[in-house]
Amino acid sequence: MKVNGIDIRKYDAKQLTVDVQPPDINVNYEWITRALLPEEFDTDVAMGHLKLSIYFRGKDRNKIIRSVSAFMQNFTKSCDMELDGYKGTYKGYMTSSDYEKKSVKNRYVVNLEFDGFFFDDQLNLTFDGKRTATIYNAGTRSAPCIVEVSAKSVLQNYVIKGLSEDPIIIERLEAGKTMVIDGIKGIVMIDGNNAFNNVNMWEFPRMNTGEVTIDFSTDTARVNVKYNPMWI
Repeated sequence: MKVNGIDIRKYDAKQLTVDVQPPDINVNYEWITRALLPEEFDTDVAMGHLKLSIYFRGKDRNKIIRSVSAFMQNFTKSCDMELDGYKGTYKGYMTSSDYEKKSVKNRYVVNLEFDGFFFDDQLNLTFDGKRTATIYNAGTRSAPCIVEVSAKSVLQNYVIKGLSEDPIIIERLEAGKTMVIDGIKGIVMIDGNNAFNNVNMWEFPRMNTGEVTIDFSTDTARVNVKYNPMWI
């Protein structure tokens, strides 16, 4: 097991048990009086839940306490965990922790609970001179995207459809320049400078689940779309 890229054997620890639980899903609907059928609305999917037990050993309890303390420092904010026996990486937000002192003085078990979700390695899709493309996102959650648009010639009101509810419109991008629309960090940049005024959009790009069709208004751009498939 690794936490933020660190093998937990560094702390004389090993993964003991893992319990992955799906999120609570409550379908958003309203059944109006005398209506024959309820009306459904978009349903937000919360994070799932993870219960994790970690086994520690050391030459004495003082050594173990120091190791546990160093280990717990990884969880003061969100963390990325690679769990033994599980595909992908778990993005976790700790919700509780406790420990069990074993009868043998050089053994401890730390129990941790997290809200979170699994995600896969980043995918990089390139559309060079394309007007339309259809892809399949195998993930089960919509995922934020990084969209890099490189202009082969001057782009004026360049429109991208399919990566947000409403079209993303780049009002102007000079030839040879690249605009980065980062849906993860929530920024728009050209040459490292803020370029939010150069784009017209209501929301940052995302990759929906299942089959996704992306349309581009002209074929005079090279577009990279980066995202991590995410899982309920």
